[in-house]
Amino acid sequence: KSAVPVNLTTIIQDANGREVARQIEKDVTAKGEHATVSQTMKVSAPVLWSDERPYVYKVISQLDQGGRIADRYETPLGIRTFRFDVAKGFFLNGKPVKIRGVCDHHDLGSLGAAVNTRAIERQLEMLKQMGVNGIRTSHNPPAPELLDIADRMGFIVMDEAFDMWKIEKTTYDYHLDWDEWHKRDLEDMVLRDRNHPSVIIWSIGNEVMEQWDKNPTGGTIAKELGAIVRRLDPTRPITSACNGVSRD
Repeated sequence: KSAVPVNLTTIIQDANGREVARQIEKDVTAKGEHATVSQTMKVSAPVLWSDERPYVYKVISQLDQGGRIADRYETPLGIRTFRFDVAKGFFLNGKPVKIRGVCDHHDLGSLGAAVNTRAIERQLEMLKQMGVNGIRTSHNPPAPELLDIADRMGFIVMDEAFDMWKIEKTTYDYHLDWDEWHKRDLEDMVLRDRNHPSVIIWSIGNEVMEQWDKNPTGGTIAKELGAIVRRLDPTRPITSACNGVSRD
């Protein structure tokens, strides 16, 4: 209920639960409602995350006050590099990788839109057996459970935020909430998902109506959304699934 100093201990564990790095920041005190702490840690000879060998570490953030653990949070960590080359394609850990992807809508057939972790896992198991290694979360932020499984099973994910922007597709869709909620919703998605090694690209829209020439507001909105994403995560590229861009 009041600002008191705490110690922040950050621990990195490998897939077997063995500690491979640790950092302690002592006497952290909030200024206002928040405290910002920066820590740098090194993992020697890391096992790299990939679609073929999805090795996941765990980051444990632990707050203690007077020798008592007051809070504890676990975050997935996959160590990898990637880049897109305009001539040669996608590279993961320096190796060229062909992304064999699907658009994976969040509903689960007859089970509906409610999250069922085992059903998601079963779906991704079947996709893996088909040779799929990429998922586009069409056309909304995915369930956290899906990204956890994608980290563990080795899927390359395009994390998609919106199915429409300010101009409606149907009468009662998200356009009614756009002005009030789009900034908060996009920020929440990036902050929630940015530590998942499976996520390699953000998508800010799907076939949005603003892409047409008669609606020139599309460029302005795209710049706004891109700036929001880059402020929170400058490490990944950004795209939008446009289906009718004029070539003029």
